[in-house]
Amino acid sequence: MKIAMIYPHISSEKGISAYTSNLIRNLRSQGGQIQEIDFISGNPNSLLKKFSLLKKCKILHFQHEYNLFGYFGIPYFFFLGWFKFLANKRIIVTMHTVLSQKEEFNAGRLKNFLRKFLYQTQNRWIGLTSKKIVVHADAFKEILIKEYSIFPNKIVVLPHAIIEDIKTSDKSNSKKELKLNGKVYLLIGSMVPDHGHDIILRQAGKIDGTILVATNPSAVNDRNENKILNFLEINRKIVKENGFQNVRFDLGEISYEKWWKYFSAADIILLPYQGGIGSGIFADAMAMKKPVVASDIRYFREFAKKYGCIKLAKEDRDFPKEISKAMIPKNYKKMEAEAKRYFKENGLTPISKKYIKLYKNL
Repeated sequence: MKIAMIYPHISSEKGISAYTSNLIRNLRSQGGQIQEIDFISGNPNSLLKKFSLLKKCKILHFQHEYNLFGYFGIPYFFFLGWFKFLANKRIIVTMHTVLSQKEEFNAGRLKNFLRKFLYQTQNRWIGLTSKKIVVHADAFKEILIKEYSIFPNKIVVLPHAIIEDIKTSDKSNSKKELKLNGKVYLLIGSMVPDHGHDIILRQAGKIDGTILVATNPSAVNDRNENKILNFLEINRKIVKENGFQNVRFDLGEISYEKWWKYFSAADIILLPYQGGIGSGIFADAMAMKKPVVASDIRYFREFAKKYGCIKLAKEDRDFPKEISKAMIPKNYKKMEAEAKRYFKENGLTPISKKYIKLYKNL
């Protein structure tokens, strides 16, 4: 049975695109008949042009994130409605993020109301038109059931599959190549307020080691470039005004090879995320078997209960303390071992096998 995998092209979105491409390769290696159908994020016409390919597939597997299709996600409704009710297609949606109605966004009262209304409408429509919904954490499943009235038997929890074949130099050589010394704590990826870089940088004076901030100031994942640039300037100002000497900004396009070199050079990956978002960076940390110190949000809390590779800062001010505790040799060794266990249990191969089973049972 042919499966259409619908996802954004890497020129317009990096995280979901790279993840899906890796998943497709592994699915094919296990006999999955996958038809790749990519589109330009925010441009629904780019998907309409591939309408003939969609018609040839019985199962349509959409990789979804809010507004990925642009125009407030409205084109997504038309695609799902058409194929479900008129073309008799079986639809699977992987929801990379599920936002709670309880979450308050950094916007005015009217924008908050409109965003919540949009999520309410969009999520319920996905529930109505999908055969199965895949989420990466139990926390997201709970939100869909309690807040969006989606039946539990429609939701499948499959963790974010971990890349298995990364080749890079060891920690010592990577530090030399990147001109780094001593302890290195990495903040990497899109620089937006929800990712909480400022939480760490305001406390840089209490952290023993180099805080490395690696980001592309014009990241393709976010079409509002001003938001990224403004937040970057806020963080650079924090460092400058406090005279912190242990913060380094590496700005610019990050190639695939260099991305993994940053992870290789790091001792700990820092994820001071705020709100109800998920994290592909956590999955990449597990791919490199790196310990993580993160905010005590619902998404990370779930993994911390099952695995010892991630420590949580219950309050923002606890990050320096948790980083110091993680770097104690006995603790660090245990966290590395738990990261390896996470990798073994949630790699692309075991997760792909679960997807193959899911497709066959539709």
